[in-house]
Amino acid sequence: MIQSNYSQLIGRISKATSLSIEDIERRIDAKKAKLSGLISREGAAQIVAAELKVNFDNIKVKINELITGMRKVSAVGKIIKIFPVRTFKTKFAESKVCSFILADETANVRCVLWDVNHIKLIEEGVIKEGDIIELKDASVREGVNMEIHVSSLSEFKLSNEIIENPVTEEVIVMKEISDLKENSKANVRGTVVQAFEPRFFNVCPECNKKLSFENEKFSCQAHGIVMPKERSLFNFVLDDGKESIRAVAFSDAIKKMFNLADEEIRSSFAAKRQAFLGKEVVCSGSARMNKVFGNLEFVASNCEDADPEKIIQELTSK
Repeated sequence: MIQSNYSQLIGRISKATSLSIEDIERRIDAKKAKLSGLISREGAAQIVAAELKVNFDNIKVKINELITGMRKVSAVGKIIKIFPVRTFKTKFAESKVCSFILADETANVRCVLWDVNHIKLIEEGVIKEGDIIELKDASVREGVNMEIHVSSLSEFKLSNEIIENPVTEEVIVMKEISDLKENSKANVRGTVVQAFEPRFFNVCPECNKKLSFENEKFSCQAHGIVMPKERSLFNFVLDDGKESIRAVAFSDAIKKMFNLADEEIRSSFAAKRQAFLGKEVVCSGSARMNKVFGNLEFVASNCEDADPEKIIQELTSK
């Protein structure tokens, strides 16, 4: 999936107004400061665009050019996955919603259908996975990730265009810590400012859920008495220069991050942890709400050393 493309957004503002990127960045920084940092850079950029009377309506775009807030957007793509139709009840009637993943050569995105006539095309197999379709007059909204929403006023139909190499893998973008949202996937770059000792706990070997320990035996609610499997957990804090977030890595991520086997986590982790502290890294994962403390934390699936050349390329492209 893709999410708001900040550099794409300010590029469009610059093109529409002839203002320099630097001038637009200054306006965005001023807007964020005025709102006490309670808005993302993308959100501030949207406000700046509106103040400059720049809109993104009635245009045909590639999927990687989508920006949250666009209306009356046209796009063509290949349906690579359709999710089951769901029914729901409103105050007045029962209705349906259906979503699918649309891909072109640049990226892919979730699309949501709200019109029963559009949904009927999928239910009856008129439009199916693998078909090339065209959307017109759709809107782009921010859910967990960016989504295209297709209403009864939108067009949803088969297209004669050819898309030979659609992007089928999930596209995860780099985000600042302040822009993370619950359940959103992202890459986050930051410096490891704290690294804690790993913790160990026992789980069921069948379902990986925590076990209870009674009468000197480990028990799983689903699988009864079992031989426990040890899992590990490593907490660290990432700081991107503006905000920080507590991150957590579980056994599989720990092994990948530090090139360790299961049995080496207890014996060899101390030196690895010390070397990890102070490093600038790029972590892949997702944000979730910590129910105990009521704040966001980042569940890391992997962390790699930040590549200075890539960082310079990203900064100069903005």
